[in-house]
Amino acid sequence: MIAYLYHMKRNTGNMSTISDAQRYARQLSGTVLFRGIPEDVIRDWLNHAQVSIAEYNAGEYLLRKGDTIDHIGIMLRGSADVKRESSDGLMHMSTLKRNDLFGAASICCEHASYVTDIRCKERTRVLIIPEEEMLSLLSEYRTVLVNYLSYLNVRIRFLNKRLDAFSKNSVAARIMTFLAAEAKNRVCSIKSFTELSESLCISRATLYRALDALEKEHKIRRNGKEIELMEEYES
Repeated sequence: MIAYLYHMKRNTGNMSTISDAQRYARQLSGTVLFRGIPEDVIRDWLNHAQVSIAEYNAGEYLLRKGDTIDHIGIMLRGSADVKRESSDGLMHMSTLKRNDLFGAASICCEHASYVTDIRCKERTRVLIIPEEEMLSLLSEYRTVLVNYLSYLNVRIRFLNKRLDAFSKNSVAARIMTFLAAEAKNRVCSIKSFTELSESLCISRATLYRALDALEKEHKIRRNGKEIELMEEYES
């Protein structure tokens, strides 16, 4: 159950305290949406914006598949897993952490229905920006508009990489495509092999067998949670 702490805009047009506005302005300046916007500008916006803050307990959902959404959320504290149902099971898409956004694609999308579940891993605090407030923000600040469009572009590229991986018939090809897409200088850091198996919709046993086979074929080299691609992989 969502527990709203307070609405940032009160009848007086100010936040609950000046220190709240300053504190959140400092944090928001480090998010992709407000990159390049001075803290004092963000603070002034917070003091007049129709936004709110919500808190969730571990295990509660920020959003469920099928929910109608008309806002953008920014993670102020905590973390949450993003998962999606597929024919092969529950697929782990990503983990939201401090300063991450969610719901960005819902803006200007009539009757937007969410397609994933977002479930909190711990106590989580979120800034809620309603659609109308977001549209006003985009029209007033060109930098925010560019940041928003850049963010959407990155998300589209991310989803295209996932679709490319799932278009492969073999598990080995699916794994190699995923690793190549995520690797930096041919090295991919794995946060959790459980999350990786869920991301690929395969069991952990299948994942480990495939990794063993790829290593024996000298296509990868493992060092703990780091996997190095031994050659450029053409997807």
